Amino acid sequence: MRWVEGLRKKLETLFPRIRTMLLLSYFVIILFCIALIGTASFYISYNSMAERVETASSQIVRQIEFNMDNDFHNKRNLLLAPYYNQEYIDNINAYPTMDSQNKFLFRQKLGDLFLKSFNITPIPDFIRFQIYYSDGELLNSSDNTSFGSPSQVLNAEWFKQTIAKDGLVNFFSSPSVSGQEESSTAYSTSLLIRDFSNPTGFIVVRADYNYGLFKGIGQRADLTKNSRFLILNDINNPIFDSADGHAADMDAQALSEIKGDGGKFWTGSGDQTMLISYTRSQYSNWKTVLIMPKKEIFSSLDSIKTTAIWTALVAFLVTAILSLLFGRSITNPILDLYKTVNHIKRGDFSVRVDIKRKDEIGRIAMNFNAMQDELQKQIETKYVYQIKLQQMELAMLYSQINPHFLYNTLDSIKAMADYHDVEEVGQMAQSLADMFRYNTKNTDEVVTLQEELVQIDAYINIQSIRFEGKIDYRVDIEDELYNFPMLKMTLQPLVENAVFHGIERKRGKGTIHLKAWREGEWTYIQVKDDGVGISEKRLEQILTSLRQPLYQEEYKLSAASGGIGVQNVYARYTIRYGEQFQFSIESRKGIGTEVTLKLAHQLG
Repeated sequence: MRWVEGLRKKLETLFPRIRTMLLLSYFVIILFCIALIGTASFYISYNSMAERVETASSQIVRQIEFNMDNDFHNKRNLLLAPYYNQEYIDNINAYPTMDSQNKFLFRQKLGDLFLKSFNITPIPDFIRFQIYYSDGELLNSSDNTSFGSPSQVLNAEWFKQTIAKDGLVNFFSSPSVSGQEESSTAYSTSLLIRDFSNPTGFIVVRADYNYGLFKGIGQRADLTKNSRFLILNDINNPIFDSADGHAADMDAQALSEIKGDGGKFWTGSGDQTMLISYTRSQYSNWKTVLIMPKKEIFSSLDSIKTTAIWTALVAFLVTAILSLLFGRSITNPILDLYKTVNHIKRGDFSVRVDIKRKDEIGRIAMNFNAMQDELQKQIETKYVYQIKLQQMELAMLYSQINPHFLYNTLDSIKAMADYHDVEEVGQMAQSLADMFRYNTKNTDEVVTLQEELVQIDAYINIQSIRFEGKIDYRVDIEDELYNFPMLKMTLQPLVENAVFHGIERKRGKGTIHLKAWREGEWTYIQVKDDGVGISEKRLEQILTSLRQPLYQEEYKLSAASGGIGVQNVYARYTIRYGEQFQFSIESRKGIGTEVTLKLAHQLG
């Protein structure tokens, strides 16, 4: 461990603290500037590119949707072939009453009609068509496949949906067809055809298609290498995924955000972050979803990051060289100034800074020497004067005893004497004598809590007689705190405030609760009453006055302003104990007031 200590001392010698801080400051400034410029340029580039990509992705999905809707519209027109010849509509109405031969001829004729329709314009992704009557009977099929028995057809969800649409095309992802592989069919369309005057006699034409349409659209969409698009049905079940041509690989949360007629959002985290843009077709009610990896979209921004990093490294290197070359000429005069300050700290006011420079450091040295001269003069004059002023103000605090208490007491004695209540006159006179004896015989500034309680007992005795039992006084003191030292006349101003500003103004009887306890290293002394309380505005005024500096010119403490109470106690303890004393007032209008003194227990 010796070599570690030696290295530490050597580094401290080579790089004094102020020089190190200066070097670090340079580094921080350069780092901040580069980071700010790099972040701003990257942010602008990122937002600009993100906006362009989001716009482009929206255009791509709309183009895919447009191409798909055009194809769907053309396929829908093929299903409408019977409407172009009234004979087919009449035969559909008459089909239940036909004999077997005519039914056979009608089925053949109907099949030939759709074969002709689908063959006039070849459709690459067409697989088959099937024609069902309203009772589920298969009338014709282009490849002799069957979806099942009539009852199965009637109970099939796609058949019910087609009937419910009543002439609108039904688009759906297809279940397996008997005799065919499920994977060969991507989706199906179906349409109900009937005479508008006959709601019960109709046919349902269903056409099945493979994935050719979607694959062709994907090839023409000019997607990036790892981008892909999906086709989702109206309940967000995947129909096609350009990545593998089958089921889409998307998490449930991303699927749940694909709702409404269209939109775009980012999902995932890290390298798996994706931009998802989608739109819903008003024709088929299917959604086209484009998924583009963020990593692929913003790959060009990596060059900006690399450039910013190299620029930062070069800037740091240049900063280090400049700091080492020019830092010494700046820091050495400051170190001389630091040494002079240390001499003054140790009480040697004879030293002066000797720096013969005309720059800012020289002017600082000149002003520092002038400040030393002024400081020495201040110590000899104003500081001593301030101490005497503090002593005078402290003496004034002790002398500011509210005369109204004495006047009120004497008035009460006179009134009771008029009614010859000799016993109560004696009690009040004795209590009053005890109080003045306590104030005059004991010249010590610090007394015990027990002595203060004796004074409060005499005071409460007087006020109880005066207010005819209106005051209920309770004491709750921990035994170990009776000898706790405190400033003389601490409790009497607080209790007096509780009587005259709390209990006297209250209707009915009131309670004053004096409590003292210890928590950890602190002793708490609390005077609490259930009187009328203090309004929020008045409480804020009191607290503001307590926060004022004790020696500023406008800080006046007088009996007329209520200084004998809270301000008196606060000022005396603050002057004497400083941070070893804390003070709080809590009050609510109509509930009462609570004044708490918090004193360091070591005072005791």
